[in-house]
Amino acid sequence: FRILTLSPRKKTLRKENIKLFFSKGEVEQIAMMKPKGQTEHDEGMLEYLEDLIGSARLKDPIQTLCRRVEILNEQRGEKLNRVKMVEKEKDALEADRNKAIEFLCLENKMFKEKNNICQYYIYDLKKRINDLEMQKEKINEETKDVNEKSSKLADEMKTKNKALKELEKKLNKITTFVEENKEKFTQLDLQDVKIRENLKHAKSKAKKLEKQLQKDKEKVEELKNVPSSSEKAISEATSKKELLEKTKEKEEEKLKQVMDSLKEETQGLQEEKESKEKELMEFSKAVNEARSKMDVAQSELDIYLSRHNTAVSQLNQAKEALMTTSETLKERKAAIKDIDVKLPQAEQELKEKENEFEKLGREESGAKNLVRNLRQKVEEAKSSLALSRSRGKVLEALLQQKKSGNIRGLYGRLGDLGAISEKYDVAISSSCGALDNIVVDTIDTAQECVNFLKARGIGVATFIALDKMAVWEKKIQKIPTPENTPRLFDLVKVEDEKVRLAFYFALRDTLVANNLEEATRVAFQNDKRWRVVTLQGQIIEQSGTMTGGGGKIMKGRMGSSVVMDVSEEEISQMESQLQKDSERAVQCEEEKLQLEEAIRKLRQDVREMRNTLEKYTASIQSLSEQEIHLKTQVKELEANVIAAAPDKNKQKELEKILNSYKKDYDCIAEKAGKIENEVKRLHNLIIEINNHKLKAQQDKLDKINKEIDECTSAVTKAQVAVKTADRNLKKSEESVLRTEKEIEDNEKEIKNLTEELTTLEDKATEVINDCRQAE
Repeated sequence: FRILTLSPRKKTLRKENIKLFFSKGEVEQIAMMKPKGQTEHDEGMLEYLEDLIGSARLKDPIQTLCRRVEILNEQRGEKLNRVKMVEKEKDALEADRNKAIEFLCLENKMFKEKNNICQYYIYDLKKRINDLEMQKEKINEETKDVNEKSSKLADEMKTKNKALKELEKKLNKITTFVEENKEKFTQLDLQDVKIRENLKHAKSKAKKLEKQLQKDKEKVEELKNVPSSSEKAISEATSKKELLEKTKEKEEEKLKQVMDSLKEETQGLQEEKESKEKELMEFSKAVNEARSKMDVAQSELDIYLSRHNTAVSQLNQAKEALMTTSETLKERKAAIKDIDVKLPQAEQELKEKENEFEKLGREESGAKNLVRNLRQKVEEAKSSLALSRSRGKVLEALLQQKKSGNIRGLYGRLGDLGAISEKYDVAISSSCGALDNIVVDTIDTAQECVNFLKARGIGVATFIALDKMAVWEKKIQKIPTPENTPRLFDLVKVEDEKVRLAFYFALRDTLVANNLEEATRVAFQNDKRWRVVTLQGQIIEQSGTMTGGGGKIMKGRMGSSVVMDVSEEEISQMESQLQKDSERAVQCEEEKLQLEEAIRKLRQDVREMRNTLEKYTASIQSLSEQEIHLKTQVKELEANVIAAAPDKNKQKELEKILNSYKKDYDCIAEKAGKIENEVKRLHNLIIEINNHKLKAQQDKLDKINKEIDECTSAVTKAQVAVKTADRNLKKSEESVLRTEKEIEDNEKEIKNLTEELTTLEDKATEVINDCRQAE
């Protein structure tokens, strides 16, 4: 027979032909089993067979499924009950549904009428646009040459500006280099001034020393030649005197002969004259001796005082040089003091001018920005005014009522109250039908506008009341979007935050995509569907329908800037303000130019004062050293004067001798003078008698007497010179050696200063060449 067995390894059933052999007792036991166990733990034939064939394992799953079927039946009953309740509610709402359908039909009809009006507006605007396009083309044709020239000029300006920037960079580098070299040159100039002052002083000293040396050498030579020249002079004077004495004797003999011839005529006078002449001869000899003694005494006094007089002369020269140096030093110190006062004032004034220049620059920049912004606003206002003139008569009439104050709380057309980038113009114009709606503050204002339009018969309009928009306030916050696609509402810019809710009411959560493929991918998400518009104006609604993409593209319903509500008077005021601001900008530019010139002059003055201050400060040291040196020299010369001062006793003694000789001379000369006058009187009297005979001979004799006196005086001076020459020669030779040593030292100093000056000039030349190459 056939037995079904359960494979213990795979727990699957399979048929096998197995032959089983049961004992008689086992068969009887099986036959006595109950058909089914009475309890859960009791085993009957059924349980035995189930265990034998392996179907007992299915009991628990069957029970589980039975319980699940019971639960599902219960849920089905509940759902059926709910469906019945919903059907009852649906039947109750049938009347409202019919009303809603009727409302939608009326709204569709209203939109169709609006569409007709809009089509008319579109036709009218397109016609105007065509006219304006023709005018634009005409203007473009007229301005084509100007635009081309402007474009060329702009390209040239860019090239020039680029070249200018490169030149400015080079100029800045060169300016820095030149300033550094100017600073170097200033330092070299200061050193040059100091060295030149020292060199000037050294050269001046060298000239003085050369003169002094020349004088001393000449004096030495003169003193060396004094004995020989004096002896020669004495010999010549003596010889000449002897010859003159002989000539005198001859001339006197001649005179005597002449007088003898006139003796008879003037015998009495001649005798008297001879008597007086004899007496005068005696006095003349005494006068000559007294004069010779007086001249010798005077020469001895002059020679004795000559060294002292030379030292006094040198001292006076040194004092004069010291006075000049001291005055120069005083003047430069005063100039430094004056510059120390004026320089900070000039620097402060320069700083104030620079700050004022910087402030004026900022003011000029601000004024130009203000003019630029105001000019842009004027252009926008003119554009808005032109746009407002082209708006529909309904909106124009309502805005006129707003301006006149009859209707308050009117904001304007929704599309004019916001701005969006030109990139999204087509998208928002296509997806937002409410852009032509008029925004008001409350329902009452909207009703007032409706009543006005009905009363005038102007037309119809749709209004958005802001007091009913508060329900959307929580929705305007930014939300996460698929692929971070921008929400069109977030791209709208408004000036008045109150109207932002009106834009959300009009746009809701509409997203904007770059193309239709991206829009399709974004619109259909697993958890939510989105309303998406493309940049080309194609719209995918939440229901899945797609609109747009035809030949006509809707755009221009919202601009890139908020439309201004202005009048011609306001534009006129803005233009007047623009004129004032432009004049102020020009005035700032002129003041800036004047300040720039003043700053340039002040910088030059400050630079000159600094250079003068540095030069004078540098020269102060050399002048001070020179002053100290001259003071020392004056002291030395004063000491020389004191050292060379004559012995008072000896000077008094010489002066006393001179005065004694002078008194003797004066006394004898006075007596001789009286006799001489008497002789002259007698002689003149005789001359008057014998004028034509004696005058010539007497003149010769007077001349000889005068030459004899000169020879006597020369002999006396030569004798005195010989006496003092030896004494002064030694002193003069010492002075020559001392002066030569000073000249040698001074020449070394001049050589060193000249070498330093040459080095400085080479450096200065190098700096100047670098500056010239840079410039």
